[in-house]
Amino acid sequence: MELLQSLPYLSNLSVPTIALVAAIFTRISALSFFLPGLGETVIPVRVRLTVAMAITLILTPAVLPGVEPPLTISATTAMIAAEAIAGALIGFSIRISIFTLQTAGSIASQSLSLSQLFGASIGVQPESPIGTILMITGITLAVATGLHFEAVRVLIISFDVMPLGLFPGASETGQWAAERAAFSFATALSLALPFVVLGFIYNLAIGAANRAMPQLMVAFVGVPAITLAGLIMLAMTAPILLDVWLGIMNDIILTLLGETT
Repeated sequence: MELLQSLPYLSNLSVPTIALVAAIFTRISALSFFLPGLGETVIPVRVRLTVAMAITLILTPAVLPGVEPPLTISATTAMIAAEAIAGALIGFSIRISIFTLQTAGSIASQSLSLSQLFGASIGVQPESPIGTILMITGITLAVATGLHFEAVRVLIISFDVMPLGLFPGASETGQWAAERAAFSFATALSLALPFVVLGFIYNLAIGAANRAMPQLMVAFVGVPAITLAGLIMLAMTAPILLDVWLGIMNDIILTLLGETT
């Protein structure tokens, strides 16, 4: 209903105001490119484009009042570039939670000698099996818990934090990105710690057995054992890991919304 009410308003826009709409659409498109679930490569581009256009039609009447439209081509280009950076920053801040799961799955698979098995993934590059399982489950949980509705709320608030057409500060953006990356890797290692400990115990046992019986091909016995133990541990710890990860993602959303966790 809100979409239909927005159409008459948008039909009377002038050319400079259309440039503002294009800038808003640029921010939303950049966010959609990174948003978990919607931003996956398996999602058709037409679907992502349609969603971005629909959100633009809904948000434009709320954002346009009080914003001066650009009067020159250079000002329009600068505004669109600023909006692309702003949308990418917002999307990256949410996407970092998926990178955390991906890194945790890669660490776990490497510790369990599973990093080279299979090749199916939801991205362009093949991922480890544990990483693929965690990512698919995490994205499903995020969508089921209403991530996309929260992303729209973040978009609305972002126009107050990062006004339309203004470039984010370079030093603040760099420091923020470094902190997010450090947080992502630290969290990924924490989530994958049980598998790292299991892999360390496995390598320690294999080394001791190889030292005691050099003629025994310990790999033929050890690899199936560590694989089975890793799969059992994955079945036992995955619900806990995903619950912790979902809490981390909710904290990221609350931070973007300016709410206390």
